[in-house]
Amino acid sequence: MQIIRNINEQNILPCVATIGFFDGIHRGHQFLLQQVKTLASNKHLCSAVITFPVHPRKVMQQDYQPQLLTSLEEKCTLLEKQEIDYTILLPFNQEMSKLSAREFMLILQEKLNVKMLVIGYDHRFGHNREEGFDDYVRYGKEMNMQVIQAQAWTQDEAFVSSSMVRKLIGEGNVSKAALCLGTRYTLQG
Repeated sequence: MQIIRNINEQNILPCVATIGFFDGIHRGHQFLLQQVKTLASNKHLCSAVITFPVHPRKVMQQDYQPQLLTSLEEKCTLLEKQEIDYTILLPFNQEMSKLSAREFMLILQEKLNVKMLVIGYDHRFGHNREEGFDDYVRYGKEMNMQVIQAQAWTQDEAFVSSSMVRKLIGEGNVSKAALCLGTRYTLQG
């Protein structure tokens, strides 16, 4: 896996990508990443995860103190285990937060060489998260970028999310959190 920290200094090969914060790399994330890898293999493209070093909500609300499951280094290590070709660390800042979904997708197309974008079942991006999946598909067609909505992973008929895992850990239910993560939860210090 190649970790890309500066998109202006890299020549990224055409890829199938997904985007998100990916805290904890739980089974829902793993299921999404498997879909990305399968599509990339079928299309003879590279696979990519676009993520952020700092939680976007922290940029939007400076007093927000996220209770993260993993540090950036841990997240990169967990992503490497998923055998993704590229992990792209996109610096989320105030300027980026004001981009429309279409403007953001132009960055994906022009700077990151995304040919196919796989969107998580609950993912929204663009200024104030105003636009949704149908908008992404429309913009993708304009840009010759296929946009696909990923299937969701459920466990015990519930969608697995980082928030759910944090809640389980907070309640002391580490065995159920481990089922959601696919591994035991660990702390580093």
